[in-house]
Amino acid sequence: MQLGASYSTVSETELLERLVPLYAVDDAESCRFWERGVNDTYQVQCANARYSLRVYRHGLRSREAVDFEVAALLHLAGRGAKVAGPIERRDGEYVSELSAPEGPRYAILTTHAEGAEPDYDDVEMGRLFGASVAELHRWSEGFETRHVRPALDLAHLLDRSLEIIVPFCEQGAAGLAMLEATAGDLRRTVSAVPTDTLDVGFCHGDCHGCNVHLHEGSMTHFDFDCCGVGLRVFEWATFKWGIRGDDNEQALWSAFIEGYRATRDIGENDLALVDTFVVIRHLWWMALIMGNARDFGASAVSAEFVDRNLDRVRSMFESIDRSAEATSPAS
Repeated sequence: MQLGASYSTVSETELLERLVPLYAVDDAESCRFWERGVNDTYQVQCANARYSLRVYRHGLRSREAVDFEVAALLHLAGRGAKVAGPIERRDGEYVSELSAPEGPRYAILTTHAEGAEPDYDDVEMGRLFGASVAELHRWSEGFETRHVRPALDLAHLLDRSLEIIVPFCEQGAAGLAMLEATAGDLRRTVSAVPTDTLDVGFCHGDCHGCNVHLHEGSMTHFDFDCCGVGLRVFEWATFKWGIRGDDNEQALWSAFIEGYRATRDIGENDLALVDTFVVIRHLWWMALIMGNARDFGASAVSAEFVDRNLDRVRSMFESIDRSAEATSPAS
């Protein structure tokens, strides 16, 4: 009986022998399957350098979306931003298409972000990370491309997330009612603020503090798979979401803001919406897990998972400081 696959693991040997030689790197010695996440990451070791190879899952990202990411990375690296930049193929292209059992999959090779994930027990790391995110945003100014990805706006971050989450909540009427009421309040709060008073631009999209490596005092950003142009308050809220519940959460958050503002300003309306977007970020994360249940496994979206995370949404929403909600400028 011959069966198909919905998610295969591409052979390290095949990648080393057939894909890596297409790229402008020399003396490749090994290709190791390193990590399975939203996509698959391999480490390629050459005689004098190390690289990261990402193999996108079938159907997750369109070629257009991958080309957008590559264009953004080329812009950032060309401006001097500390990012894991794309490596060119010998034919001048950057993206490769692989024929996997489940269908076509795309791949890109990037420089490796040297170092290790920062230890955020040290509050100074929050300040350094905030400064690095500000630099990323500063260097992204002027980025233009003919390629498109979904905008990181309310429709994508909240409305699309709810479309994915709601079917998993249909067995719990109370939870579903809470979710829909909360989403309505979140939507009204954000919609009440004119977009032109908010910071809109290129965003990493998954800036939670782990997609960066610290090396010799500086941070290098990687994994831009969720990037796009949109509301930068989501970017800052993603970091605050990532440190929620840490013993030094408030000190880290203050350090992050100080580090960011040393390079770029954050408007008062943006800052006032951060906690609202912390809740939206959690909904976005829930949708990411639920929308990929076929490949992550159904156990990852059990009734217990749904109930636990709806409780977290409720707790996050109730903790929003209403006195700090954004207001539009006086007319």
